Amino acid sequence: MDLKAVLDNIFLNDVFVTWVPVLATIMIMSFLYRDNPLYKIGENIFIGVSLGYGWILSWEYIIDPFFIMPVNDMFVEFHMSDITNILWFLLALTMFFRFSRKKAWVANYYFAFLFGYMAGYYIPIAIQNIMLQSTSIMTDLDKGSFFETTKWIVLVFGTFAALIYFFFSKPHKGLLGKTARTGIVVLMIFFGAAFGSTVMGRVSLFIDRALLLVDHPVQSLVCTLAVIIFLIIYFRFFKKDDKTAEEDFI
Repeated sequence: MDLKAVLDNIFLNDVFVTWVPVLATIMIMSFLYRDNPLYKIGENIFIGVSLGYGWILSWEYIIDPFFIMPVNDMFVEFHMSDITNILWFLLALTMFFRFSRKKAWVANYYFAFLFGYMAGYYIPIAIQNIMLQSTSIMTDLDKGSFFETTKWIVLVFGTFAALIYFFFSKPHKGLLGKTARTGIVVLMIFFGAAFGSTVMGRVSLFIDRALLLVDHPVQSLVCTLAVIIFLIIYFRFFKKDDKTAEEDFI
């Protein structure tokens, strides 16, 4: 019996593809009323599936190509560059010291080396990307349009004003104080735009779930009624409010 064919027949049939996503969406959205077992089940299933999917991706794209294959090649033909893989492997083994209460501090060396290495690797790349983005939008004032000129002024003087806000060697009075207050406005605009982008990302996820429910009206109606009936029975007969529990105790 082909296991892959059996799994495909179970998880890729029309009933599973249409009913399970709708039911899972309704279960997660039931938290809008109150915390309940259906929400916890849906949450745990989502986390479990996400972890399983992430583990498979990690194995295929990280562990297998960067650990299993180099180790196999090392046994076939050893090169001096393989010493780097051995050092990384020894550092990774220190993670098992986390299972010991007395020797858990040994794993901190791995974290320190890893974070230091990643910071030293990514910080120059991030700075280069920021500089490239900044220089790409800074055009000559005499050749750019009104929008390009305004963008150039906001970029240069907005950055300068934001940096002045963090200049604490002198009191923020006079011209320095006005520039610092302008920097506050620039920072608040940036934080507002970043927050708005985050909210729009969450709204897009909600729209995707709403479109799923609209595309399957029968499944949505049946699952919604089933969840509502379960919530009524659960909170009416099984789950008592805190006040009611205190009154029964008294």
